[in-house]
Parts: sequence; structure tokens; C-alpha cells
Amino acid sequence: MMKPKLVLIALTIASLFVTSCEKDDTAHVSKEVLVSYPGIALNGDELIILPVGGTYTEEGAVLTDDITGETSALAPSSSDVNTAEPGLYIVLYTASNANGFETQVSRKVAVTDVTNTVNRAGDYLRPATGIDMTIEKEAEGVYKITNPGGAGIGTETVIYMVETAPNVYVAPEQPTDVGTMALSNIEFGEAGGVTWIVLNVNYGPGPRAFTKL
Repeated sequence: MMKPKLVLIALTIASLFVTSCEKDDTAHVSKEVLVSYPGIALNGDELIILPVGGTYTEEGAVLTDDITGETSALAPSSSDVNTAEPGLYIVLYTASNANGFETQVSRKVAVTDVTNTVNRAGDYLRPATGIDMTIEKEAEGVYKITNPGGAGIGTETVIYMVETAPNVYVAPEQPTDVGTMALSNIEFGEAGGVTWIVLNVNYGPGPRAFTKL
């Protein structure tokens, strides 16, 4: 009378053993995803210009989910705006989609009270490379610089510079198409030329001299 029970127990053990030894293929399943990025559109201007002591009003941005198509309001991920001190301040807006791909957009806030300044706008040549750099005046003491390295790379790279006091210029760290960049030791000569150091991993650490065309 005990034999059927023994057979049943043996079959149960064998079944458990086979189940435990089956290969778990799900552990090696990979998911193929399309590379795409969320969209970020600023509310208001990319460049805000204020006097010292002025009021900065955060307008935010609109986030578009590239996977679902849904839109939502986006607040800054970081902001260092201080209108009590002249300078250039960066407001960052950052978002990632469900696949982990990130978009970052920045707003620049220039704060300055300078008046009757020398207009630094124009085309400049870097003799070391024979390549031009361009400075455009956005407002009194506020400038947009294209190709600040005067090099074959970064010809479309843009960085902003602010004159915080007569002949005192700053271009602090800001996002660009070649990564975070800043300019230091900015000096304009009497003949209109300029020298500065580009702070970016793609550029050498030495000063770069330009002559005004």
C-alpha cells in the first residue's frame, strides 16, 4: 500500500528538480529603443538684460515629452540670478525622457549699468590661425561672441560677455555646443584688439590674441 505514495513523492521531487534547472532566458532579454530627446521651449527670451537692482521674473519653459507627445510646464533645474550684482547669470532647464535621454536649455540674464562704453562689436582675426571671431552688441555692455576660440573647431559656438564696469568684462561658465565654456583674462587693447583665455576641455589653456578688422 506504500508503493504508490513513494512513486508520487519521487515524481514530485523530479519535477521540482527539472523546473529549478530550466534556463531563465528572460534575464538576457534586451530592449531596443529609439534615440530621441524631450523638447524644451523657453517662455520669453533666451537673453534677458536688466539694470543692477532690477527685477527678474522667471517665465519658465514648456516641456514636450517626445514619447507621449504630452506638454507640461517646466521650472528651472538651477538658477543663480542675482540682480544686485552686475554680471551674467545662467538659468538651466533640464528634462529626461523615459529612456533616459536628456535635454538641457539655458537662459542668460545679463545685469549691468554701464553707459557710454566703447562699442566692441566687429569682426576680429586671430593671426595664429587666420580664422575670424565675431562680436555682436546686444545692448549697452552686453555682447554675443561667435567662435571665441578663433579656431577651426567651434566656428558656430556662441558665448555671451557682459561689461560689468568700464572696460571690465566677464564671460562666466555657460552651456555651448562644445560643452561648458567660459572666458577669462579678457583684455581689450587701445588699438581695438582683444586677448582672452578660453576655458573649455576642447581648447588649449594659453591666451588667444585677436586683431580687429
